[in-house]
Amino acid sequence: MKNKGTKYSEEDLKRTKVIALLFSIMAAGILFGTMLFRGSTDREIFSSDALCQGFIKFTYSQSVLDVFIRSLSWTSLLLIMLFLMGFCCITQIAELLILFWRGVSLGISVSYMYAVYGIKGTLITALMILPHAVVTSAVLVFAAREALRCSNLYMFHFTGREQCTEQLQFRLYLLRFAVLMGIVLLSSSADCAITYLLTDRLLLKM
Repeated sequence: MKNKGTKYSEEDLKRTKVIALLFSIMAAGILFGTMLFRGSTDREIFSSDALCQGFIKFTYSQSVLDVFIRSLSWTSLLLIMLFLMGFCCITQIAELLILFWRGVSLGISVSYMYAVYGIKGTLITALMILPHAVVTSAVLVFAAREALRCSNLYMFHFTGREQCTEQLQFRLYLLRFAVLMGIVLLSSSADCAITYLLTDRLLLKM
């Protein structure tokens, strides 16, 4: 059914609202991560990969493979987690928390680079963090939407409100996540190249 006065269907508008909500959750995480970093006295604890998810760039020498794996690993892990959570009817909150966690990591990473490099950290962030962060964060938002949709279908099935056997379309679900993983691989490759090329030029010149 078309919405009056527009060319968008009700389904299109609903999808747009869901995407906007998911991005808002991530944005809230970015704000929280920034405040968390600014309120801490021991800032070195935020350089761990568990908190920054590989976004913080280091000055020490790393092989191309090490840089690639660091860039790829965390987003891939979160993507796989979202994929698996889609097959459970009670994981919706956890799926949303993954987006919030990604936002927290971005907030911490950007704040850390600015704290270490000052105004130069803005340039480092723009060139070495944001390109990969924006692409992979969008991937996680769309992955979360698919996982939420799949989880809801299972919930409707188990509550007797809807039969999910045909609607789940496992092959389509798998295909969408395969495409998203491919995008992550491409983005990680680009991030690896950018990091490898710019580390000496930006990070080592204080």
